[in-house]
Parts: sequence; structure tokens; C-alpha cells
Amino acid sequence: MSSTGPILTVDRLSVRLPKGADRSHAITEVSLSVAENEIVCIVGESGSGKSMMANAIMRLLPQGVTTDHGRILFVGRDLCAASAAEMRSIRGAEIAMVFQEPMTALNPLRTIGDQIGEVLDIHTGLAKAEVRSRVLSLLSDVHIPDPPRAAKAYPHELSGGQRQRAMIAMALALDPKLLIADEPTTALDVTTQAQILKLIRELQQRRNTAVLFITHDFG
Repeated sequence: MSSTGPILTVDRLSVRLPKGADRSHAITEVSLSVAENEIVCIVGESGSGKSMMANAIMRLLPQGVTTDHGRILFVGRDLCAASAAEMRSIRGAEIAMVFQEPMTALNPLRTIGDQIGEVLDIHTGLAKAEVRSRVLSLLSDVHIPDPPRAAKAYPHELSGGQRQRAMIAMALALDPKLLIADEPTTALDVTTQAQILKLIRELQQRRNTAVLFITHDFG
């Protein structure tokens, strides 16, 4: 555990589903904590509310779904009470998320380099040349072959594993304190899954990132 206490504390969190759903709550009274340089894994079957908890932490719950009990403390701040503007500044910069299917999270009409660069443009004052250099460095960090070529590629021109690596590069662009990996290997073959798991572990240890890893796969 980090000597400064957990990066994230979920304290008896309950997420209510809209009327007419198959149950009243997606999750009920869930508690966990994640410290700096720690990986906490949430394992559960599909439909058990794992991703709903991740979306509650990011304050990205679908319409009609609400947090009705508990607290989400991120470095001491209660995200349930944070304003929309505060959450916009936290997302990406301090808490980043890697999604299950990069093709739905990446814009098919923009190059990989543009999309990673946009994160840096929005949150930093880096000059264009510095952004380009940082993008190539990030692509190199996640072991994408030939970073300059990958930066100019569109998502459909990369393999599934390379797209997921690009998503991880984008998520880590601003050195977030917390990385939420929501089923990041589900759509990949077994060999690529192992590579992505190894990559997340390696980057987490190098950057002291807290990681909340969500999966339905015990293996």
C-alpha cells in the first residue's frame, strides 16, 4: 500500500438502474481501494455490474442510471459531489480508461497520432513539435512497431492488438494517477491478450500507476 493512502476508495457504492430493469441495482454496497503502484482486479460474470462501477467512477453512467448510495474518493475528493467541469478536468488527465473494444472508442476518421495528440493539446501547453515527439514516444512505450508509420495510420489499418496498444498510449499520455482497464483483452486472441497484460503490468510498474483491472475471465 502507498504510504499516502489509497489513490481510489470506493465506499459502499450502490448504482440504481432505471425502472423496468431486470433488477433495482447494478451494484449494491461495493467497497474497494487501490493504492499507488497497485493492481486491483475485479472479476465477475458478464452483467454483474463491473463496467457500471467503472462508469460510476468516471461519472459516465448511462441516462437513467444513478449513484444512490456511497462515496467515490479519488485522492481525497468525492467524485460523486464533483461538478461537471471538475470531472472534465479529471477524466483523461488524472483518471484514464482503456475500453473493451478500441474500434468503438477510437475515431475511424482520424489518424492514431492525431487522436493521441488531441489529448495533449487539450490538457497541456506543449508546442506542436513537442506534441508530435511525445506521441511517438508514447507509441514506442507501448511497443507499437514503427511509431512514425503507426501515428499516420487510421484505426482500421492497425491490428486489434495494435489498436489496443494505441488506446493504452492515449490513456497514459498525461500520466494519470489511476488507470481503469475495462475488459481490455476480451476481443483479442490469447497470444495478444498475454502481451497486453504484460504491457499494462510493465507500464504500471514504470509509472507507479494505480490500476483497476476489470475482467470476466479468471484465466
